[in-house]
Amino acid sequence: MIFVMIKLDELKVFIAVAEAGSFVAAANRLDIAPPVVSRSIKNLENRLQTTLFSRTTRKILITSEGQWLLTQATKTVENLDQIYHHFRNGEVEPEGVLTVDAATPFILHGIAPIISEFVERYPKIEINLQSNEAISDLIEDKVDVAIRMGNLKDSSLKAKKIGFVNRGLYASPRYLEQNGELTCVDDLNLHSCLGFSHPKNLNTWPLKTKTGEWVSIKPSMSANSGEALKMLAVFDNGIVCLSKFTVIGELERGELTPVLKEQTEYHPTPIYAVYYSEGASVRSIRLFLKFLEEHNVFNCHNSFHNL
Repeated sequence: MIFVMIKLDELKVFIAVAEAGSFVAAANRLDIAPPVVSRSIKNLENRLQTTLFSRTTRKILITSEGQWLLTQATKTVENLDQIYHHFRNGEVEPEGVLTVDAATPFILHGIAPIISEFVERYPKIEINLQSNEAISDLIEDKVDVAIRMGNLKDSSLKAKKIGFVNRGLYASPRYLEQNGELTCVDDLNLHSCLGFSHPKNLNTWPLKTKTGEWVSIKPSMSANSGEALKMLAVFDNGIVCLSKFTVIGELERGELTPVLKEQTEYHPTPIYAVYYSEGASVRSIRLFLKFLEEHNVFNCHNSFHNL
């Protein structure tokens, strides 16, 4: 039986290339020179006597053998990291910059209220919060972990479900006083609906028509930020549909009130923390995700009937 000696560093480079989709992007992610990446992949292919990537002038594609190795290598590297950190966690204090990307409402209402406790627990981890309404490229924007809502499409990312949110309809008391209360879904046709310019799918509201279809609104006024839409509603411009955890303060102060509460469908949307499996911040990411899990930030089921 012939045993092939595979270097751990070469596996890490291979995983980075497979996830990033190019040698240059993998080099940027690992902070090494592109020729080092190319040489590592070539050495690994020679050791295994196979082709891991099909190369063209414009892009690289992982082969079936490469896909098999990616599954096995990811498990192997993660297991070795766990072994290492199990014996080192008590000796070495976590440190470095941890860049977290999320939409503004998640940062303002989910992360900002609790982040001081994380910093106090891990004082050598420097937190960098990036507010971003669009989906960011983790490698290009040098993001360690991103908070995303809804079903994920990028299979190269690792994802951990950290909760879910429910959306509801809200308006200011003054708006309802001036324009009338709503008693059924069809009443929306008589009112100003505030919606998202992007992403458009958020303009499908958790209400159903008489034929059982989800209600899609045509906004009378739109914005690409949930916080902007919330303030438009607070200042009497119409009805808005937002995640419930983002309007708790406005409800408590009487600035907003629920609309069509009984007709609103229970339709939870999953919240994920996404990240790449390998990188210098892997331990900090693991600690941050565990911290979010401890605080149960985005599990809004218990508050559904109260908002």
